[in-house]
This record gives sequence, C-alpha cells and structure tokens, in this order.
Amino acid sequence: MKRLVLRWGRSSYETDSDLKRERAAALGLGLDWRLDVGKQPDLRGVDVLVVVSGVRVDRAVIAQFTGDLIVATTSGVDHIDVASCQEFGKTLVRCAEARRDAVVEQAIGQLVTLMRGFPALEAAARGGEWARAQLPQLAPRPIQGSSIVVVGQGVIGIRASEVLRGMGARVFGVDPLLPEAPRLEDVLPGADAVTLHCSLTESSRNLLSRERLALLPSHAVMVNTARGDVLDLEAALERVKSGRLRGLAVDVFPEEPWPGLAEAAAIPGVLLTPHSAGFVVDLGRKVAEGVGKALAAWKNGEVPAYRVC
Repeated sequence: MKRLVLRWGRSSYETDSDLKRERAAALGLGLDWRLDVGKQPDLRGVDVLVVVSGVRVDRAVIAQFTGDLIVATTSGVDHIDVASCQEFGKTLVRCAEARRDAVVEQAIGQLVTLMRGFPALEAAARGGEWARAQLPQLAPRPIQGSSIVVVGQGVIGIRASEVLRGMGARVFGVDPLLPEAPRLEDVLPGADAVTLHCSLTESSRNLLSRERLALLPSHAVMVNTARGDVLDLEAALERVKSGRLRGLAVDVFPEEPWPGLAEAAAIPGVLLTPHSAGFVVDLGRKVAEGVGKALAAWKNGEVPAYRVC
C-alpha cells in the first residue's frame, strides 16, 4: 500500500496549479496525496501531514496522527504544538525558504525608506512643499557604513545579514543560540537600525521591551517582520511619536488584525503592513517546491531540511 500524504488546508494565495505541483511531487515519489480543507480530517493511516497557518495542530491532533512527518507550509510554527511533536516522536519541518527572500526584501526596503527619511519627504510633497532645504536637518542615512542589528540568525536573519553586508553595512547578528553573538544590550546603543527576524519563543517574547528600546539612539529605526510579541509595540510607537525613535515599520502584530491600525498609521515615520512581508506572486509555487523537497528527503530516509524537531 502506498504511503499517504494528507494536505490539510489551503491558503488563499495557493492556486490550483500550485496544488497540482505539490501533488505531482508526491506522486512522483510513489506516494498518494489527498487534500482536505475540513475542520478535522481523520488522520489515522496518514503517513505525512502537510498543514497551513490556518490549521491549529494541537496535542489532540498529534496524538491521532499515525504518521511520523509533519510539514508546515510556513516559516513559523506558532500554530503547531512543538512540545507534543517531541513527546509523540513526530518530525516537524517547515518551508523556510519559500518566504525568505521576500521578507528580506521588504525589511531592507523599509530600512532604506526610514533611514533616508522618505516618509517625511513624501508628506512634504503631498502638501505642495519642495523640501530640499530640509535635507540637512532630516539627515538621511545610507545603509553603507551604518551599524545595523539583525536580531535572529536563522534562515531569514542570515540572508538579511548577508545582503546588508553586501550593501556595506556593519552588521551585528544577535542570537541567543550563538555563543559568539553579541548581547542585545551591548549593540543597541550604537545602532542606526534594528531588524527583527527571530522566531517567537518564551525567551524572545517582549525581547525588544520598553527598557531595551530606551537604549536606542533617537536617530535609529526599527523593522519588525518576525512576530508581533517580540516587540513592545506600544512602547515603540510612543518613542516614534515623541521623537525618541526616527522610524518604525511593522508587518506583524500582537493581535491580527490589529485594532490600533489607523491610529498608529497616522504617526509620521510609522509604516504598517498586514503581515504581508512573505507574500509574492509565486509564493504558492515556492511552497509546493518546499513541500516536495521535504517529501523527497523523508522518502529517501534522510533528515529533511529546516527541521524543527
């Protein structure tokens, strides 16, 4: 009997062609593939479970799952009970590469936008003002030569660090899992910019707290494309509003949709996007390829890339 891959859930960005690509990858490996978009499919007899962000994989789901591999189509795994995966001996992997470059592009684009003071120049233009005389006071900063703190040195953080170094920045990669990495408190006072790329864990929750934000110089900017609870958002907004932080770009929020969206977006120097950093037109194709690679490694008895546990 062929081993069964169950795709539980379908994201809004995924086309029929994307799912056909994923199915073809499974069939090409001699596996059966089935799609179920219901609330709770029967997981008995399923060998591989592929899940989207809208599916909550809790302890009860994992206990019923008879297979040994769970593939998350996402970069993060907040919707999956990792501890229960470990308890029941399930291998959990994620499609980390699918959104990597898109997230890095948005983060760096927003860093440039804020560091160069584009929001203020655009606001002046909308008011009919030729703001060239304000440039010395605005003090636009380039990426080249700036000190940029990259919080998190996983798949996305490493790529962001590489690109920023290629642009001439002095990059400080902060990650508690790397013994040689600098301490956050040591690098924040000299930072021109901070970009967040860490996963949400108990140790990273409120990592950029009100107290740590106070260590940043007033000309610094911050971008969060990681997880909403990593940053004390209210404290960060207060600092921008009072001129103690030059700019803030936020793509992820403590609550989504975030109820304070309109009020925060009205603050000069604040850029808000709706958890969209990882979305590009070919995301579905990239996810299908990531799932296919995970299935191929598992079928060949190898450890799939980007294993969580």
